[in-house]
Amino acid sequence: DDSTKRRCVSTACIACRKRKSKCDGNTPACAACASVYNTPCHYDISTDRRRKGVWKKDIDSEQTKNSTLQTLIEAILNYPEDDVATLVRDIRTCESLDDVAESIMQKEKETEEAEEEELAAFNAAASSSTPTFETQLSGRMGELQLTEGSTRYIGGTSHLIHLNVEGEQEDPYDMVSSAGASEGFASPSHEDPVTSWTRVTKDPELIMHLLNMYFTWHYTYFVTLSKALFYRDFFQGKPPSGRRPYCSPLLVNAMLALGCHFTSRQGGRENKEDSATAGDHFFKEAKRLIMENDEHETPRVTTVQAFALMSVREAGCGREAKGWVYSGMAFRMALDLGLNLDSGTLTTRQGSDLVDEEEDLRRITFWGCFLFDKCWSNYLGRLPQLPTGIVTVPKFDVFPSEDAEIWAAYTDSGFSQAHAQPSRVRAVSLQISRLCEISSDIMLSFYNPIDYERVKGKQAELKKLSEIYQRLEAWKRELPKELEPREGGLPSMLVMHMFFQLHFIHLFRPFLKYNESSSPLPSNVSPRKICTQAAATISKLLRLYKRSHGLRQICNIAVYIAHSACTIHLLNLPEKNARRDIIHGVKHLEEIAEGWLCARRTLCILSLLARKWRVDLPEEAATVLARTDAKFGPSYQESIQARPPNQQPQHHQHQPQPQHHQHQHQRLGPSHLAAAAAAAPQPLHHIAPSASGFPVAADFPANRPAAPSYSASASASTAAAAAAAAARRGSETTSLPPDSAAALGMARAQRRAASGPSDLFGGVDALLRESTDWWLRDQSQLAAGFDNWDMGECDAAAWAEGL
Repeated sequence: DDSTKRRCVSTACIACRKRKSKCDGNTPACAACASVYNTPCHYDISTDRRRKGVWKKDIDSEQTKNSTLQTLIEAILNYPEDDVATLVRDIRTCESLDDVAESIMQKEKETEEAEEEELAAFNAAASSSTPTFETQLSGRMGELQLTEGSTRYIGGTSHLIHLNVEGEQEDPYDMVSSAGASEGFASPSHEDPVTSWTRVTKDPELIMHLLNMYFTWHYTYFVTLSKALFYRDFFQGKPPSGRRPYCSPLLVNAMLALGCHFTSRQGGRENKEDSATAGDHFFKEAKRLIMENDEHETPRVTTVQAFALMSVREAGCGREAKGWVYSGMAFRMALDLGLNLDSGTLTTRQGSDLVDEEEDLRRITFWGCFLFDKCWSNYLGRLPQLPTGIVTVPKFDVFPSEDAEIWAAYTDSGFSQAHAQPSRVRAVSLQISRLCEISSDIMLSFYNPIDYERVKGKQAELKKLSEIYQRLEAWKRELPKELEPREGGLPSMLVMHMFFQLHFIHLFRPFLKYNESSSPLPSNVSPRKICTQAAATISKLLRLYKRSHGLRQICNIAVYIAHSACTIHLLNLPEKNARRDIIHGVKHLEEIAEGWLCARRTLCILSLLARKWRVDLPEEAATVLARTDAKFGPSYQESIQARPPNQQPQHHQHQPQPQHHQHQHQRLGPSHLAAAAAAAPQPLHHIAPSASGFPVAADFPANRPAAPSYSASASASTAAAAAAAAARRGSETTSLPPDSAAALGMARAQRRAASGPSDLFGGVDALLRESTDWWLRDQSQLAAGFDNWDMGECDAAAWAEGL
């Protein structure tokens, strides 16, 4: 019964404690004091050690005591020698140490306030007078400085920041701009302003036609300048000085060279009968201007823009080495100009902020370079040259008036209103810049050469993979509805979604080397299936682009994306969807190849891969590759011949081939067989750099080994046994050759040096040491491992969100 339970009393009254009698703890008076002894009853709460308040009071008291002692000791240690004796005397004669400590802290506070007032007065005097040597040396952020007619960024540690302190140079091009604005200055009356920017042609209609091509098909994705500012200076014509703030002959010729790749007019070709020379004459003029005017020596925003455009044009022509140099010049010049920094936090030597249009131009130019950098990084498989860690400049603004401007498809027949719609140039570009930031993290996390030799923990890889995957899903989730892919959508928008899907391939491709038992991923997440879904979506977007706009006019970045997707399709053959997508893929590349040379080389590489890995291509795809081999083969051979002598292909004597080799050549057709015979002796490590940036032969070699070749010393019975084994395999051309020496009748060491993918990885012995590498495993084992990783698109998202 609760009423009979003894009540626990924490504190007895003072009287009961003195009497040492039992106290019931009642208030206001206990029973003993009220009924028995008739004494006053009082309680002392502070004596109750079981109450939290008492302990808190004790802790506070101890902290105060410690603080007091610390203050006194520090004062004795830090006081001047003459004041220590006085302080010690105060401590000895005081009634409370707390009072002494409080007086010491009050004195220190008054001293600090006096120092702050003195420093503020000094700074006010320094700001109102001529800067002193000390104030200049104390700068950390640097400033924008006008040097030789160019605004450059000079950091705080550089001694160049003190150059030209006495007198500042005025930008002669700003003088031209202001003079032109006030006096209506234009190009000489005898010269058309449109034709004054180039010496290649004096046909104003051709120049405007090429500029329209550039701004319709290329600029909308690679936004790296202000279209309004460019045209404002362009239509004023070239001044005697040679350039204006937002337009220069170098920039115009770079634009015209790019515009030539979207037209079939003969005026866009250096050799009117050769489509491979599209834009070469304008590009040569741009290179002449660089050397003649020393454009690379003086940094300007227009020069940054021109170098960036020249770099992407060289990539489209399959000249990566030259394009890489131009991109590097553009990026280094952008950093020299301080485009990566927020100019709002910087100062200018003139003491005035940048005008709004110049500030916007700097931002749009840098983020355009940022996109070029990430495209080059993916294209060549190299780390970004412009890492996000050096970027403080905000993203550019979206101007409603500019994005509301109507975009209409422009071809050699003129403008078409079939899919006319708001251009949304900057809105799309902002979304692409967000993707570029994710792309930078993918390259740094999974393709960093520094990490190749490090042993990463599986959990660390999984955590980074999940983080980037969630960022990609968040990008898609937050995308405005008007920017979703649809029939007749903007070309830049469709290419943006292809670029988005490419990130999934790059993100999960490093995990293809794992099998189900060794993978750090959950059992329901299949890297191969995610890559396959991304490649299929890219193919679908390309078909959507073709139906909406045709593939004659498309950015050359689409070639790299299509090449990556086609490599996945080759991996998945002979699966039904892969057969469909590879047929569409080679047809799309054939159409794009009319304007871009890199697409021609991509087709040659895909054809070579199909032969090397003995892919059972669909008949339509084999026909297209045979046709393109015959049509574009010489350009690929030229890229082979342009290599250093030590990288020339090695030709071997003809060796007997098993019967299923001949069967494959017959299925590819006579012309394809001739091309295969010409290229067959070339080992894979002599393939020219692929249009996809990463060596395609090393991308997914698991399912595509070359059939074994035999040396001249192999016996007839051995060859017959191998032929019988090949006949039993029938059309299973995608399986790996058996490793058993008995089945082959020969040792693995007897195979030719270029007989399969092992050469790419240091030979068979090196591969055997890497027991977890998936390309060594038999196809049936590989299929068994991946078939169990069945998942839908929602499974990966649920997995990432659950981590």
